[in-house]
Amino acid sequence: MSDVLYVPIRRRDSSGHVRLEMRTLPDGRLALPAYTSPKELVRCCGPQQPWMGVDSTGLQEIHRTTGYDVVLLDGRQPPPPPVGDDDRPFEAPLGRRATR
Repeated sequence: MSDVLYVPIRRRDSSGHVRLEMRTLPDGRLALPAYTSPKELVRCCGPQQPWMGVDSTGLQEIHRTTGYDVVLLDGRQPPPPPVGDDDRPFEAPLGRRATR
């Protein structure tokens, strides 16, 4: 992995603060999109997408302030978290899933 990741941002407001483009995954986890190169960012987000480069210290600070659960690296969706036994749907006889 590169020493720098490129993250999409919203344009700076009048205060000069940057807002990150975060994503909420279908399973509820908070994701930080990040790209290994500006070329990858443009491929996924388009040429008009503002971005900033962050190093490992910057990534740690982003995690501290946002509490993101996963990094979406180069637009790849991570696997869903493991399902605990209590979270599994009811299994009907013969392995057919029962509908609720």
